[in-house]
Amino acid sequence: MASSPLSLALIILAAATLSIHVEYCSCFTASSAPVVPPKPSSITTLVLFASSTTGTSGDGTSTSNNNNDVLREGRLVEFTSGTGASKTTTLGAIVGPDGKRNLKILTSSGRTPSVPPRSIKHIVPNGRSIYEEIQIEQHERAAVAALGDDAAVKWGQSVAEVWEMMLEDGDEAEPVELTTLADLIAGDSDSVSCYVTRAVLADGVERFCFKEISPKGGKLSLSDNAYCPMYEPIPAAIVETMRSRAKVEALEKAKWEELKQRIDDACKIRSRSSDNVVPVFHMEHESEEIQAALQSLERLGCLANLSPEEAQREEKAAIGDDDEAIACAKQFLQKISRRATPEVAQRLLIGLGLWSEHKNLDLLRLNVPTVFGQYLEDAAIEIASSPAPDLDEASRLDLTHLLAFAIDEASSREIDDALSVEILKTDGPMHSRQRLWVHIADPSRFIELGSPLDISARRRASSIYLPTETIPMFPMSLASGPLSLSPGEVACALSVGLMLDDAGGIDESTPPVITPSLVKTTRLTYDQVDMLLDPFAMVDDPSSSDSGSENDTLENVEATVKSLRQLEWASQQRLQWRKDGGSLESIGPYELPDMSVKARPSADAPDGWKVEIVARERYAASRIVTELMLAANEAVAMYGDTHGVPMPFRCQEVQGVSDAEIDATPEGPCRSWLAIRSTTRSQITSNPLPHGGLGLDLYVQATSPVRRYADLAVHHQIKAHLRGDALPFPGNDTLLRLAQNGGTLSRQLERAANDYWLKEFLRRRGTQPIQALVLSSDGWKENVYKILLPELGAIFTYRSNKSLAIGEQMDMQSLPLADFV
Repeated sequence: MASSPLSLALIILAAATLSIHVEYCSCFTASSAPVVPPKPSSITTLVLFASSTTGTSGDGTSTSNNNNDVLREGRLVEFTSGTGASKTTTLGAIVGPDGKRNLKILTSSGRTPSVPPRSIKHIVPNGRSIYEEIQIEQHERAAVAALGDDAAVKWGQSVAEVWEMMLEDGDEAEPVELTTLADLIAGDSDSVSCYVTRAVLADGVERFCFKEISPKGGKLSLSDNAYCPMYEPIPAAIVETMRSRAKVEALEKAKWEELKQRIDDACKIRSRSSDNVVPVFHMEHESEEIQAALQSLERLGCLANLSPEEAQREEKAAIGDDDEAIACAKQFLQKISRRATPEVAQRLLIGLGLWSEHKNLDLLRLNVPTVFGQYLEDAAIEIASSPAPDLDEASRLDLTHLLAFAIDEASSREIDDALSVEILKTDGPMHSRQRLWVHIADPSRFIELGSPLDISARRRASSIYLPTETIPMFPMSLASGPLSLSPGEVACALSVGLMLDDAGGIDESTPPVITPSLVKTTRLTYDQVDMLLDPFAMVDDPSSSDSGSENDTLENVEATVKSLRQLEWASQQRLQWRKDGGSLESIGPYELPDMSVKARPSADAPDGWKVEIVARERYAASRIVTELMLAANEAVAMYGDTHGVPMPFRCQEVQGVSDAEIDATPEGPCRSWLAIRSTTRSQITSNPLPHGGLGLDLYVQATSPVRRYADLAVHHQIKAHLRGDALPFPGNDTLLRLAQNGGTLSRQLERAANDYWLKEFLRRRGTQPIQALVLSSDGWKENVYKILLPELGAIFTYRSNKSLAIGEQMDMQSLPLADFV
C-alpha cells in the first residue's frame, strides 16, 4: 500500500471529491429514485466450473483458484458480444445459469441473452443484488453523464489530482484497487461509483493517467468477495506525451466536425433552392487537404451507376492513383459520418453543387480525356499557322472547279467529306459519262505519324458524340479548321473518283481513281438538300431552312439542283445494286429512323437541363451520303486488294431468312428489324470477305479520318503507296487492332448516354401518352418484345403483362416505359 503521508493526502482528497459524488448522484434522484429490489427467497451460488484449478505452490502445498464462484445471481457484469467491427460491450446483471455452461444475463433493455463465461470481461465491484432493468440503467446513465461535455472536465480534474498525488514520491507508485480510486475520485465505492470511475479512467479527458492491470488469476477483495481490477499510475512523461497527442487529435476532430456541419448546411440550402446550377460549396475556399479529398470523391462517385457487384470489381481492379483516390474518398466520407459507398459520394457531390445531377459518370470511370493538354493545343496552333511541307503537293489534283457539296447536320463542325459529279467529254449514255467524286478530308497532310497529336488521336481512337457534348479526336481548332473541308476555302483532300456500270456497281472497265486533291466545298444541311430535291419545295432561298447553314446563299441554285439530282440518281442505282447483292434492304427496304438526342443547360428547366429527342427520318439527302460513302469505301477496299496493300477489311454474315418468315412479318419497321436481327456481329479481317449486311463483296472504312483514327491510318497507308514510299503499316496486325478497338469506347459511351437521357426524357413526360410499335418478340422469353417509339426513334426491350402481336400499335404512358430503357 502507499506510504502514510500519501495515504493521508489521499484521504483528504477523497473528502474533497465528495461534492462531485453528490453532484452526479443528484442527476438520478429526481428522475429515477434508487430501487431496492425484493430479496429473493434463496440466493444460488453459481459455480461455473465443476472442478477448481488446482496446482502446487513453491512450498509444495496445494493451491486452488476458484475466483469464478463470484459470478452469482444478481451480480453486475460487463460482457462482450459480436466479432470484429461489430463487437460490443454491454452491462447486465446475472439472472442465473442457462444450460450447463452459459449464463443468462439481464440488460437495461430487458433482453436476457445467453452468455458464455469467457465473454464476461468485468465484474463491477460491489455490484450485488441487481435484479431489475432500472438498476442497470442507473449505472449506464451515470457513466454517460460523467463523460458528457458538462461534467467531463470536473471528473478529469479529480482524476488528475489523484494521479499527481500518487506520483509525488516518484513514478514507482503501487497499484490501487478500483474501489479505492472510486472513493478518491467519486467520493464513494458503491457499484455506481465504481462503474462511473472505471468509465472515466478509460474514456474521460484524463484517460492517460491510469492503466488497468490484471494480475494473473485476478485479485479477490476479501471484504467484498469480488474480483476487483487494479490500476497503476502512468509515468508523468508518458502522460504529457499522450495529452499533447490528444490535443492534436481533438483539434483534428473539431476541424472535421466543423467541416461536416458546413457540408450539411450547404446540402440543406441547395435542396431548398430552386437554382440547381449555382454551387453553394466553393472548393477554392477550402484547404488543399479538403480539396484533394473532395476531388477523390469523383473516383468513388463515378461507380454509382454500376451494380454493387460491378462497383466492387472496379474497386478491386483499381491500381495506382485510382486506388489511392478511392481509399481517400472512403476515409473522407467516414470522417464526416457518412457511409463510404459510391452512391453516397455521388449524392454528396451533387448536394454540394460540385456535380450536376446528370453528370456523365462513365466518362470519369473510364478516364476518358475530355480536354486537350496545353502542349497539344500549342501543337495545333503551330500546325495551323505553319504547316509542314506537303509531301503530295506535286501529285495533288486540282478539283476546285467542281461543285463539291459537304452535306451534314447543321451542328457538325468536323467536315470530313464532300460529293461532286464530273461529266466527262465522251460519247455514250449519261451514266457512262458521269464520274462520281467522293472527297475525303486529308488530315494526314498535317498530322505526322508519331507526333504528339498523332499519338493522342491514336489513344482516343475516335470522336465521341454525346447528347451533352462532342469530344473530338483532335483539338477542335484543328478538327474544324485545317483538317476539315471548310466551306468556301481551298482544302486538301483525298478524292475517290468512280464510275458506275449499268447495274449500279463500280465499273471495273474504268478503275476508280484515288488521288490527293484540292477542293472547294459548299456546305449544305440534310434539310436543305431534301428541300432542293423536293419538286414542290420553294428552292429560291434554300438557306431559309430552320436547320440553318454556315454557307452563304447558293450562288447557282440551278446548277446545284442539277448536281444533286445526278447524285440522287447515282444513290438510287447503288442502293438497287446492293439490294441485288442481298443487303438488308432486300429484306426490309424501310429505313428505321435514327434517334437524335440533345441535352443542353437551360435556365428554364427545373434541374437546369433541357432534353430534346426526335426521330431523324432518312430521306434523299441521307441516302445520297450513305450510298456514295459506301461506294468510296468499296473502291478503297478494291484498291487495297488489287495492289496488295494491307487494310482492315470489314465483313459480316447474314443468316438466311425464309420467304415465309418475311411474308409473316408486317412491312415497314417490323420487316427492317427482322433484317437487322438476321445479321451477325461484323468482323475485321486481313483478307477481303463479303459484307452481307451491306451487300458488298469487300469493304473498308476510310471516309471519316477526322473522326476515326483507323480511317486516318488507312489514309497514311494509301498515300504512302501512291507515292511509292514504304508502307507505315506493312503488316496488318496494327491496322486490325486499330479498327477492332477504334469504335468500342465511343459506342459504349454514346449508347449509355443516349439511354440515360431517353430515360430522363420519358420520366419528365410523366403520364403523357406516346405511341409504341411492337417490332418483334423474344423467342426465348414469354411476353418480352422489342418496341419502337416512332416519335423518338427509340428501340428497346419491353416486358408486357400480356401477349402482344408483331406490328401492333398502342398508346402507352411515358413514365412507366422509362423503367425498360
